[in-house]
Amino acid sequence: MANTFYIVRHGQTNWNILGKTQGHGNSDLTQKGEEQAFELAKAIKEYPIDYIYSSDLGRAVQTAEIVGDQIGVKVNQTKSLREMGFGDWEGLLIDEIKKDHAKTYETWRNQPHLADIPNGETLHIIKDRVDAFIKELNEKYDNKHILLVSHSVTVRVMLLSFLNSGMENIYRIKQDNTALNIVECRNYGPVIIKMNDTSHIKNNEKLNNSALE
Repeated sequence: MANTFYIVRHGQTNWNILGKTQGHGNSDLTQKGEEQAFELAKAIKEYPIDYIYSSDLGRAVQTAEIVGDQIGVKVNQTKSLREMGFGDWEGLLIDEIKKDHAKTYETWRNQPHLADIPNGETLHIIKDRVDAFIKELNEKYDNKHILLVSHSVTVRVMLLSFLNSGMENIYRIKQDNTALNIVECRNYGPVIIKMNDTSHIKNNEKLNNSALE
């Protein structure tokens, strides 16, 4: 089990700019988001990618296909890499969430591992999902280089799990659009080589208007 995972968040979307909560809802990439994906593809060309797996949500698929087309690798879609489902919060701005879901939002901000968003998923559900998927890939492949295209919460959960860290630390990891994370699975466990690397993005725009910042 010596696979290397290249884990990235999708490119910038219209809802990212507006500050709307996305979850399983979808918003297309902006022009900037497409540019970020092409810039990511250029950076990824430095690595010997064998496989690409992407969340089946549109914004991740768009990002993955831009990269896949540029490096000549087919994209495999999977629900395992989906963003956390935000249920009743999806499509809402932070101020709307604060107003209509004040108590749950307070928990989400202060004890995120205990938050139970109406009709949504919990961080522990996401952890179980991504842990099972990484285990599946490590059992299927050996010494391969695998690109995973996912979402902000899901990527953070994955990294916390690699670090054997609790989900209460979700805010201690930042993930910008098309940020690159590299994790090597070694005999003694996973080792994070890069985290939230955005050096490939020209004129990088930092958005801090979501419920996760």
